[in-house]
Amino acid sequence: MAASPPSHNYLPYYPVWGAGGLTSLPTDETIQLMPGYVYMISFVFLAVPDAGNYYQLLPYLNGSPRFLYSVLAAAGSGRTVSASASFLTNEALYEPLDFSLLLTYPDTVRNIDITGAVSIYPVAVL
Repeated sequence: MAASPPSHNYLPYYPVWGAGGLTSLPTDETIQLMPGYVYMISFVFLAVPDAGNYYQLLPYLNGSPRFLYSVLAAAGSGRTVSASASFLTNEALYEPLDFSLLLTYPDTVRNIDITGAVSIYPVAVL
């Protein structure tokens, strides 16, 4: 994924690789995980906000924010800053699970170039 989305918007995705048919993209901003597995979700992003600013990535699972898994990346005197996180979820036990990442940054940031990847792995069959 590489983009310059506005603040308070979900990041757009496009598939690079997938195996087993366990994930799909019902919309550009949502990755759907098939039921019956514990999944590990990992993401890493590199962004270029204005110096002294930050950006935040907040995961949403089935439309609900998961603050425990959010990351905030602050740029010091430089402009390039990275953020990453990994977590396990069993929320796809009985029904599909929708995953999205909300991007937020201050109004003082004129433009943000962000690129990164989301990796999703089934780690256990339930």
